[in-house]
Amino acid sequence: MSPARKQKASFHRNSRPGEALEGQFPESQSPEEMGSAAALGRLPETDLAGLFRYWAGKRRKLAPEDPDLLRAQVLEWIADGALLAERVEDMPRGLRAIFDLLMASPRYEQPLSELAANKQLAYLSKYDLQAAIAKLERHGLLVPSVSVEMARYGEDTWAIPTDIGERLQQQRRAKQSGVFDSFALKGHLERTFKDPAQGGTMPRSRQRELYKVYSGEAAAVARIERLPDGLRGLVEKVILEFGGILSRELFERMEHDLPHWNGKRWGKILRESLVGTVERLDLTRYGLKHSGELMIVFNEVALAWLRRVAVPSDPDAPHQEASLGVDLTSNLSRFIGFILEHQVRFTVEGKIFKTTEKRILGELIPNPGRELERAEVLSFIYGFARHSALIESTGERTFALTPAGHEWEPKELDEKMSLLLEYTIDEHDLGGEYFHQAELRRIFLRLLKRVEVGVWYDLMYLPFLSRNTYLSNLDELAVEDFFEAQNGGAHRTPADDPQRLAWNLVHWVRKRLYLLGLVDMGYDRHDRPVAMRLTRQGARLIGVAEARLERQSVGNLVVTPDYEVVLFSTGDDAELVHDLDRFCKREKNGHLVHFRIQEKGVQRALNEGMLLARILGTLENNSRAPVPQNVLFTIRDWASHAGLLRLSPDLVVSGDNSDVLARFHKDPGVRSYLSKALDERSFQLKAKGTPRRMQALLRELGYLVELVE
Repeated sequence: MSPARKQKASFHRNSRPGEALEGQFPESQSPEEMGSAAALGRLPETDLAGLFRYWAGKRRKLAPEDPDLLRAQVLEWIADGALLAERVEDMPRGLRAIFDLLMASPRYEQPLSELAANKQLAYLSKYDLQAAIAKLERHGLLVPSVSVEMARYGEDTWAIPTDIGERLQQQRRAKQSGVFDSFALKGHLERTFKDPAQGGTMPRSRQRELYKVYSGEAAAVARIERLPDGLRGLVEKVILEFGGILSRELFERMEHDLPHWNGKRWGKILRESLVGTVERLDLTRYGLKHSGELMIVFNEVALAWLRRVAVPSDPDAPHQEASLGVDLTSNLSRFIGFILEHQVRFTVEGKIFKTTEKRILGELIPNPGRELERAEVLSFIYGFARHSALIESTGERTFALTPAGHEWEPKELDEKMSLLLEYTIDEHDLGGEYFHQAELRRIFLRLLKRVEVGVWYDLMYLPFLSRNTYLSNLDELAVEDFFEAQNGGAHRTPADDPQRLAWNLVHWVRKRLYLLGLVDMGYDRHDRPVAMRLTRQGARLIGVAEARLERQSVGNLVVTPDYEVVLFSTGDDAELVHDLDRFCKREKNGHLVHFRIQEKGVQRALNEGMLLARILGTLENNSRAPVPQNVLFTIRDWASHAGLLRLSPDLVVSGDNSDVLARFHKDPGVRSYLSKALDERSFQLKAKGTPRRMQALLRELGYLVELVE
């Protein structure tokens, strides 16, 4: 037993039963619940004088006679992060080596055997190791621990009090990085206000007032305009073309009128003007490819300048526009319909055969716009269907629809879109480091809520702001810890630099948010993507209030006797277009969208779970004039030919197709549920379940059954 443990045992033996010092924890307490108060509470009174002298340092204060007051004073000093870091820095070599090993361990704890076996402590004898541990314990920097995780060792285990470990980690991270201070005006002001050379610490309330003044849009723009001409032009170019962040390497490759990089002078002017800074930063520990000088326009200042130019007026509107609306969800419905109607085989690698793929492509809406090929759309749909378990492989190497697949089509459009959006946020294979991109995508969607619906914005506006926000919060998001754990201490060269973070995010916007119909794309005269705008459907999906336009009192459909449906777009037709896509063929896009009602489409919609009443209601409730009777009659007739059966609340099955009814009556699978035949067109089922349960059972047997009132 170590000297400290012997002393502790004697101290506890001399205590009265039930008596405990304030903050004292039982011996079996885990280190997560054991802070510095508990560590000091364990020390006997004979150690308190030395404890006080150690933490008082040069203060030369008299130790309070009351042990509780003495412990309270030491706890106050321990809570001072700067003093705590100073005491750790001043430790002798042996104590510091032990302390650093524990700081690097999970929960800041290790058993004595692992400390003794560590190569970094090989120069310490067993006696020296125990003496060093006892000394750290007397200083309140170590505490014996028997956590659940360490109980298997059955031996002495030591831990740094949790609050001390966490406080030191915060101190070290802040000292190491200063990333927030470099990328954000708020961080720069906080660092300036705490600098003794700048007049000492300023009250928090005054700091907030000054930050509010300096971060205002008008004030930020005015400070940029007051910069020296050459530097001002560079700053404006850096904001517009690079989002406010420029590396020296990128500066050497760009076109400019400046003779050379002058980071020291520019940084001084930018900091004094509260516009930005030029600093040498090493971002490799955050999984980013940059180590060197970086010109940074503070996040808040870049935002203010971008707001002045990122929203084009009418003359600057894109030359051409592209919109996909709800095409993706409609195509997903067609993919599911194809799986239901055909035997879709796949290769050993799990890919759809090329010949089958071409047939499926022929079923999709033909125009995916400039951003995607139809094969890319199908690849995304296939990936989503497999990931969401809408389809499953059979023993014959074909695909079958799962229960989740059968439940997909009856879902509301917004629910479908939400699930698709969640899938795109977590996609790994879209370029760039996934950890960075997943967080950037979430930041982008939060910022997307702040733009105006239907207004064109520069394509790089939100990606730049998202990237800048992410860089400002690298420490808060514990990015360094993630990459350190992922690399396991090994050096791995990152692939993404700060600029590529924004470009990869733009790629996601063009390939995914546009595909989902959340945004529309705008192009210049050279067919280059230059702008984006938030759609009504997108605004509703991400939770923007009042995103829906008022419904027109007059319907916006015209149905002709030759089965053509013309939609007069109102800008908020997503649900109606999706319903029409389920049983019609879309023939023409634009302000007027043309559809054609087809028997194949009606049968597909019924097979996927769309009710006949909803098909008819979609036409009747949205038509400007009464729907031609021949159209309604033909749709009902097509449903009958498809074998549609009706199931009433009292479990009576009826239909109009005599062949289907005859097969139903003789089907061995149906026989166990069949009670009797009421007539040639209706049958009574046994009460073996609810109507919805019976509908599911009959659908599994291959019958197209829908519930009726």
